[in-house]
Amino acid sequence: MSFQLDRLANQLDWNLLRTFMVIVQERSITGAAQRLNVTQPSISAALRRLEERLGTQLVERGSGRVFTITSDGETVYREALEMYGGVVRLNALGEHSDQVLSGNIVIFRSSHLDVSFLNALLAQFRKQHPAITFSITSTQCSEVVRALLQRAASLGFCTRLETAPQLRAYKLSGQEFGFFCGPEHPSYQVEQPDPAILATSDTVGFDGETLTGPLAKIVRYRARHSIGETMVATTSSIIDLIDMLRHTSAIGCMATHHAREHASDLWEIPLPEPNPVVDLFAVLDSERHFTHAERELLAFLERNAILSDGLDLR
Repeated sequence: MSFQLDRLANQLDWNLLRTFMVIVQERSITGAAQRLNVTQPSISAALRRLEERLGTQLVERGSGRVFTITSDGETVYREALEMYGGVVRLNALGEHSDQVLSGNIVIFRSSHLDVSFLNALLAQFRKQHPAITFSITSTQCSEVVRALLQRAASLGFCTRLETAPQLRAYKLSGQEFGFFCGPEHPSYQVEQPDPAILATSDTVGFDGETLTGPLAKIVRYRARHSIGETMVATTSSIIDLIDMLRHTSAIGCMATHHAREHASDLWEIPLPEPNPVVDLFAVLDSERHFTHAERELLAFLERNAILSDGLDLR
């Protein structure tokens, strides 16, 4: 038996496991092919080779492109996640020095949220541990969740979670979002904007501003107040959103603190109802095996009330 396991470890193509991991996350061969930038037949062939090599069925094929993951497939997926996360964490090999805590900590955060409070905390943490480095990515909520599930991120900050039981979320203070325009819009610096103009205006927004997305509150608010007729552009970047508002006659929605910090030249449109408030969560994978550096940061954030008490940091 030991010989068979050794032979499997030596002969298995690890790229097959990575491909299977993406298939499960995308829930389709087509989605996996698009994400990995390969053809659908290549993805299907990789799945067949992995099933043949492991001697078990990983997915149950249905009609068309629909399939479900088998119990063996779920097991393989969890192991693939752990392997992927282990590779990502290899950059922290030297962190257990008795003298200096070192390593790189990866943080993903939703770009539409204001997490400037985190920058001050990370600076304070680095004063205590100057050999620690950070890789910080601002992106869509879905990418934050994906990075956590892939064990590619140590910690995430996002608006709404997808169904993922192993993700533990800590709710922080909600963030107020306002509607803004630039000098090109007829409502700029107008205290009582014309509802007809607001209703027929173009809008620009963040990726995820849909009725089923993380910014659904904003979409519903816009619909109640008839703000905007056509969404002409979306982005995952707060900087791009601000630039579009400055140089077009569109209306856009962003965190009011973001506007105060980075877009003081934009005009917040006065509206009759209080601004929508978007939830903010700090999120981590409760099944992840954290590195020494990660555990120290999470304990530091717990002491600063970003994370709840009693974390089980393995």
